[in-house]
Amino acid sequence: MGPDDLLLIVMLIALTLYAVLGGADFGAGIWEFTTALQATDRERQHIYKAIGPVWEANHVWLVFVLMILMNGFPKAFAALGLTLWLPLLLTLVGIIFRGGAYIFRSYGGGPKRELLLWEAIFAVASTGTPLFLGAAAGAIASGKLKIPTENSLPSEFVIGWISPLAVFTGFYSIGMCAYLAAVFLTREAHVIGDEHLTTIWRQRSLSTGLWMGVLSFGGLVMVAIEAPHLAEGFVTRGWPLVIISLVCGIGSLIEVWRLNCSRAVIAASGAVTAVIWGWGISQYPAIIPPSITAAQAKSPDGVLWMMLIVILTGGVFLLPALGYLFMLFKGEQLDRKVAS
Repeated sequence: MGPDDLLLIVMLIALTLYAVLGGADFGAGIWEFTTALQATDRERQHIYKAIGPVWEANHVWLVFVLMILMNGFPKAFAALGLTLWLPLLLTLVGIIFRGGAYIFRSYGGGPKRELLLWEAIFAVASTGTPLFLGAAAGAIASGKLKIPTENSLPSEFVIGWISPLAVFTGFYSIGMCAYLAAVFLTREAHVIGDEHLTTIWRQRSLSTGLWMGVLSFGGLVMVAIEAPHLAEGFVTRGWPLVIISLVCGIGSLIEVWRLNCSRAVIAASGAVTAVIWGWGISQYPAIIPPSITAAQAKSPDGVLWMMLIVILTGGVFLLPALGYLFMLFKGEQLDRKVAS
């Protein structure tokens, strides 16, 4: 296993953390969008309180993935920057507006009409960001991206990334984030002992989880039709991850039904993790299928080894700090439950 393979593994780990932790945060805003901003103040406060302490930290993982791609696989980064510039730009806009709306809604005060405006921006941006991120991932997986040449113009890639699989994965990402958020918020409500909110989010977890099961099956059919190279990878290498995703998805629904909320969170996170790793393993060794592989796009091995050393050194400081951040803010809820 060379340094390029090790970096790909690190990228998958970071992408998984962003999908699980950032996805749950996006899902909170998606629920505001899907309920047409009809959630009660009690529900909104529960959402904002749950994501408040750690919501901004989750974007570290996305930046981390992009930095590895830019420095470790510059050819692939350049190609994706041209072919996916529009969905990635819209993703960045969504992240910025979502963050600003969250701050002004939570701490800005002001009249009711102004707060409703910030809530609407937060909900729309939270929904649009995973939509475009998912669409970008689907465009890559489809194997139909047009690789830029010296004579290519940026205007050629305005809609070139749109495909049936890209559209499907965009909406699938929205559903995945909504399900993660519902399960996480069920746990948050259960930990603080709020039976009313626990019931609401438990029902939403179960209904969304069932829909995601249907969409997951449809996704396998879509991949078989639209991306035969990826389907072949699932059959030859990625099939264990498909089974793990199925088992974790069913397990999360069972644990939500039983109100074993911590187990439900672990199982739901496991299902999402299996989806990400199943895609990565099935697509390997291609970064942009079918023409750009990791071996073709990578930097010199000396650069890759140095990156791995820097990542390992930085992880010694970053990971304990993030762990302490979660323990500091999320542990307070457990302490309050024990005290009560």
